[in-house]
Amino acid sequence: MGLGKALVISQVAISLLLLIGAGLFVRTLRNLETVDLGYPRDHLLIVGVDPTSAGYKGAQLGPVYHRILERFQAIPGVRAVTLSQNGLFSGSEGGDRIAVEGYKPAKEDDGSARFDQVGPDYFSAIGIPMLLGRGIEARDTENSPYVCVINETMAKFFFGRANPIGKHVTDLFPDTRITLEIIGVSKDDRDHALRGEIHRRFYTPFFHGLGGVPPFANFELRTFASPESVIAAARKQVQQVDPSLPVNSVTTLDENLSRNLTQERLIAQLSAFFGLLALLLAAVGLYGVLSYAIARRTNEIGIRMALGASRAQVAGMILRETLTLVVIGTVIGVPVAIGASRLVTSRLYGLKGADPVTLIIAVLMLAIVAAAAAYLPARRASKVDPLVALRYE
Repeated sequence: MGLGKALVISQVAISLLLLIGAGLFVRTLRNLETVDLGYPRDHLLIVGVDPTSAGYKGAQLGPVYHRILERFQAIPGVRAVTLSQNGLFSGSEGGDRIAVEGYKPAKEDDGSARFDQVGPDYFSAIGIPMLLGRGIEARDTENSPYVCVINETMAKFFFGRANPIGKHVTDLFPDTRITLEIIGVSKDDRDHALRGEIHRRFYTPFFHGLGGVPPFANFELRTFASPESVIAAARKQVQQVDPSLPVNSVTTLDENLSRNLTQERLIAQLSAFFGLLALLLAAVGLYGVLSYAIARRTNEIGIRMALGASRAQVAGMILRETLTLVVIGTVIGVPVAIGASRLVTSRLYGLKGADPVTLIIAVLMLAIVAAAAAYLPARRASKVDPLVALRYE
């Protein structure tokens, strides 16, 4: 095997390795962009407000949040409004040690869950279906009993197939230690991470939750049209409640999700660039090697055609030689790519390193590009004049 052919085979193998890697990262990004959140991701605006920055505290917080809710509900184009402490793919995420009625934890991690404080009609406004019982409502105030909604994962973990409605969850935070009655079970949803398993989670009323009314809030506005169309009105309504109230952030859920995927998008773009660059270099290498080989074999081609070989047979010979180089490079590149993909398994989502769809697409792309690179040399070889070729030195 000539040095040129060896280099082409190496280029094919490396190109295939990079193409498969690019395919895995691009498909991972696509899977994350389309992952089921458990609620509609469109037409949702999130407005962060921190009244404590304007001097509000304690009993003053509840009334100001209610006034903002009323103002937001009056904005034309707004279908539903609610609020939460943690927000959707923004802000922090709370978690606590808990004790669940009728459940004895087998290990320490079994007695914990994430939590959030959410406003009236949170589940209907966000679009999270209720599986059992009811959601947090306006009647769940500081004058009502402590209640909570748990998600599907928490219900299955602590209660199995039993009905959890009416059971109790005790938050074991030392300063509060509050016991809450379970009033509903919501479908699992994602509100902070697109990857990983769904965590056990319980929701308490925003105005009667753990530790009182939160010092900051994320208002979620479900709109009829584009959420960007109500941004100016939302800012204006907050200022009309109190000009000193700072609006910390105004973002759409799509923007928050996009920001959450910044690293994955960068990896996908870089891997795609280098994969296509390697593919281009492989095509140039094939073209160069074949062109050089045809120039050296002009006399041989003339003899073949003088003995009766047709133009199609000559072109087929060149294409078969190209296919041979590609097959050898593929046989080398695929196992290497599968082995290397194990190193990036943690970065993938919704597919395995040896994903057959990605492998097939990468091989087909390489075969198409190789055929295109071989077309001109093969066509040139098929047009060789036998008489001229026989005199060629």
